[in-house]
Amino acid sequence: MPSTNTPDQNPISPSHEDFHWISGPGKNACNADFIELTRDITAGMVSCLQLIYSSELVRETNLDAEPEQAIAPAIGTTDSANLLRLSLAAATLLRRMSDDRIATLNRRRDQ
Repeated sequence: MPSTNTPDQNPISPSHEDFHWISGPGKNACNADFIELTRDITAGMVSCLQLIYSSELVRETNLDAEPEQAIAPAIGTTDSANLLRLSLAAATLLRRMSDDRIATLNRRRDQ
């Protein structure tokens, strides 16, 4: 008779573990999750801004180039605007999360 066990009923634990930048005892520090989140978001912001900057440089260089020497930028102007807005939203998110943590720490100090 075939087995009726589904993966959810299988007693063997999955081998996958969530990825974390911080390992060892530091992973339990009070702001470890926020530090890892900040690292991930800022890495994404840097990538977005590098794409925007390099594409703007190519567009500027193309203004002085002969038509046959012009090269395509990595992203178009619409994508540049979208990535810039994404970077601004990410920075705003981090600022708000930081403000919340600062307020929490200040409340603890005042008690």
